[in-house]
Order: sequence, then C-alpha cells, then structure tokens
Amino acid sequence: MSETPAQGRPGRKRPFYGWLLVLVTILDGAFSSGTGVWGFSVFVRPMTAELGWTRSAMYGALTARSLISGVFAPVIGPMQDSRNGPRLLAIITTLTMVMAVVAQKWAGDLAWFYVIFGGIGALASFGSSEMLMTAVLPKWFIRTRGRALGIASIGTAMGPLIFPLLVTSLLEGLGWRDAWLALGLLTLVILGPLSATVRTRPEDLGLLPDGDAAPVEGAAPRRIAALAAAHNYTRAEAVRTPSFWLLTGSFSLAMLTLSGMFGSLVPYFQDIGFSTAEGGMATAAYGVGSISTRVFWGALCDRYPVRNVMALQAAVTALSIAGFLAVQGLPGLLLAGFAHGLAIGGFFVMRPLIVANYFGRGHLGAINGIVRPFVTFASAFSPLLFAGMYDATGSYVTPFWIAVVCWALASATVVLARPPTDPPASPSTN
Repeated sequence: MSETPAQGRPGRKRPFYGWLLVLVTILDGAFSSGTGVWGFSVFVRPMTAELGWTRSAMYGALTARSLISGVFAPVIGPMQDSRNGPRLLAIITTLTMVMAVVAQKWAGDLAWFYVIFGGIGALASFGSSEMLMTAVLPKWFIRTRGRALGIASIGTAMGPLIFPLLVTSLLEGLGWRDAWLALGLLTLVILGPLSATVRTRPEDLGLLPDGDAAPVEGAAPRRIAALAAAHNYTRAEAVRTPSFWLLTGSFSLAMLTLSGMFGSLVPYFQDIGFSTAEGGMATAAYGVGSISTRVFWGALCDRYPVRNVMALQAAVTALSIAGFLAVQGLPGLLLAGFAHGLAIGGFFVMRPLIVANYFGRGHLGAINGIVRPFVTFASAFSPLLFAGMYDATGSYVTPFWIAVVCWALASATVVLARPPTDPPASPSTN
C-alpha cells in the first residue's frame, strides 16, 4: 500500500514541510533587508563620491521602490493565495532581486539607478519574506502560528548584523562595482534553489497545518480550535468589518514612526553628547533585543489573545521611546536601546499574525494587499516627518514625542479592534 505524505513510514515522522518554509523566510528576509537597506547604506559613500550623486537622490530610489510596491500590492495580493502563485512570485522575486543588484556594477546614470534599483527592485518585494510572513506561513500553521512567525521574522533582523560587515569586506577587496556583482551572485546561489520550494498551503502536499496527522477532538485549546474552524473571509468581506480598518489604522500609526526612528537614533544620540561609536553600540543593543524577543512574543500570542498582547507591545514600545528622552550615561543608553528592541520586535510578528487570526487563512494575500498601501505610504512619509520636525525645531525631542503618541494610539486602536463575527455569507473555500 502506498503511503501518504502526511503519514510516512511507521515509527518515522518526517519533518513538517512548513518548517522548511520558515527557514526560507529567514534567509529571504536577511537578504531582502540586507541588500535593500543595510548593505545598500554601505554603498552610498563610495557611489556618491565617484558618480557625483547626492545622498538624498540616491536614497530616493528606496522611497520610489517602497511607493511602487504599495501601489501594486492590491493587484498582486490575490496571486499570493493561488496554488502556484507564491512559488512563481518567489522565483520572480529572486531573479529581479539579483538583476537589480548585479546591474549596479554598470551604474553611471541616476535615471538608470532609479529604473533598475527602484522600479525593477520593487518587483522583488511581492514574493519576498513579506509575502511568506503575511500570506503563506499563516496558512501552514494554526496551533503554533505565533511561534513560527516569531522564528521566521528573525531573518529581517539579521540583515543589520550581517550585511554591513559583509559588504564592507567586499568593498575593500573588490571595489563597489564588483562588490555589487558578488552580492548578486551570492543572492542567486542561496535564494535561487530555495524559491522553488515555496508552496501555498499544506493541503497542496496532502498535509495538515502544524504537521498534525489528523485533527483530534479536544486536543487543542478552545481558542486555537476556534481559529482552525473560523470562517475564511474574502477581501470584500474583510474590508466591510470595522476590525479591518482599526487594524490598518493601528499598523499605519506604528509604521509612521519606524523608518524615521531608525534613521534618527544615532544622530539623536550624538546630539545629546554620545560619540558615534557609542551610538553604534546602542543600535547594536537594539538589534540584539529585537532578535531575542521575537520568538517570545510569538509564543505569547499562541497562549493568549493576540489583540491583548499586541496592545501591550505597542504600549511598551511607546514607553521605550520615552526612555530615550530621559537617558543618561552609556549604561542607560545601552539599556534603552536594548529595551526598545525588546518591545518593537513583537510588532513584526503580530502584524501578520493578527490578520490571519481575525480573517482566516483562505485569502490572506488579497486582504494584506489592501493593508499594504496604507502601511507603505506611512513608512515612506516617516523619514520626512522626522527630518522636517528636526529642521523646524533643531531637535529630535518633538518627533520622538510624536512617536510616543503614535504608538500609544496604536495600542488603543488595537484594543478597539475586536475579532469580527462571522458574516452571514456562505463560507469561502481555502
């Protein structure tokens, strides 16, 4: 008798395929954030020096990339729910990421840079770790969804720890043009084979979520069992619920501060009397805190309602930002950086988690495709908000207090976003 994928041979249980996808998400997240943000920043100085570009013009390509991805997200989102869509998007993402990176070896014209790194590079976001976190992994896990997303989200946090050092070594040995080439080839070698392993849902391989052999009555906690049996909202149904817009508002308030804060931390530390090296140490402490807490936040959400945990996380983040405004001495600075990382790391886990828990696994790509433009545009505006307030006041105190208020409002908004009740329409299929 032939064995099914879910059963395997007696006495031997195969590793659940969903954990391979978690590994793919980690590596993709590291490369996406590493090549697109953290490694990119190391290239800025040598490229602007040789090509005569301004730094603001070069960073504008990142803003263009973000805005383009936000505009097309509602169109691409439904593809992420189809049987073969995520695998196709993952392959296209890897190829376009490699193309956008390798092509910089021949960079010379700013318009070329915007078209390749900004325009074509935007395509690399649609099948990246963002897709895996929001539309794929929540379909593979229910009982351990929070833990799986917590582990998977570590990848993007690895970017600032690995890629600045890697790119610096490549620059010293090869120069910036060949460093781009080497980085692109490394991306192709590692992500190329992995992108072909992406599958939309466990049922496509004859498996069940979490690797369970079969659903067992009473085996899961009542709250988890309710998630498994919940209605799968379509995009049209989801946008008609108050919870959808409250969550989108909460996410947008958080994203309105994130990129602006990241870019302002070291300058703020310098303004209050710390050296560049000490500011770098505090940033590293933030990174360590962010990585170390993500699995904790995810596991907490498997045990308690994600709405309550996310409200707590946002409130603690607001307090951690206020802590920066009261910091004194290097130990206090390092503690503040670490505490901020501990708090904010949970946001990257709970944002995809709460959408999946509220609206089911069936149409997550389509639903998140509506959420994404709002959070993308808020994120793109964030650096302008912080820079503008600094120029107007000569200090980062005002934008930091704005960030405190935004996170406090995000916490209150999540509290108001109660899980939706099932609509009267007939249930949709996965």
